Amino acid sequence: MADRKPKVDGEGSRQTQRKALGSKQEFYTKVLGLEKHTFNCGHPKYAAKFTTSLKAIANYVQKEYENAEPVARAMRGLTDVQILIDEEPTLLEGVPANDPRNDIIIFKWKENWKIAKRQEQFLESNAAKVYALVWEQCSEAMKTAVKGLPGQKTVADNVDLIELLKEIKGVACNHKANIQGTYALVQSTKTLWTHIQLPHVSNDQYMENFMALVGV
Repeated sequence: MADRKPKVDGEGSRQTQRKALGSKQEFYTKVLGLEKHTFNCGHPKYAAKFTTSLKAIANYVQKEYENAEPVARAMRGLTDVQILIDEEPTLLEGVPANDPRNDIIIFKWKENWKIAKRQEQFLESNAAKVYALVWEQCSEAMKTAVKGLPGQKTVADNVDLIELLKEIKGVACNHKANIQGTYALVQSTKTLWTHIQLPHVSNDQYMENFMALVGV
């Protein structure tokens, strides 16, 4: 009979713990097309996932909601929504106002003005709907963390979509509003340089995760 190696106390339990940690259930939603594109916190990988989920949700908003392009663009860049339109058309200088070339300019300006007005109407009537969509893509852990942030009540009362996304990003990237900037920078740098490629992660996925942490 072959000799058996003595079992080391705690070895089995450590293996069980590692399996348990590695099999943590992910958070999914029932929104068709966005099931896996969610916001979560508590692990460095969620900093990278924030970026991919944000892109997917912004694309979903632009595709599913008419005249939502400025909102989707603002979501991708985490910038204020801007709907740009000239107050009046810029006509050619030195030619009569009724010149056919000016007629074309006026026609294009009118069409762009109509589009801008529709975009403004979308923003006024659907801001709460898009805000709710983003909120429902958050796990319970993320919602709890965001609710605890200073000023979050104002963000919710104003239905401020971009500020909500910034709060979610801060939590996903483990930034805390009540810590000093230098400490936050050190923590972010530590997360970046200790981010390793696991055996099951492809090179492309690892690079995407790494670049997302760089953007933090």
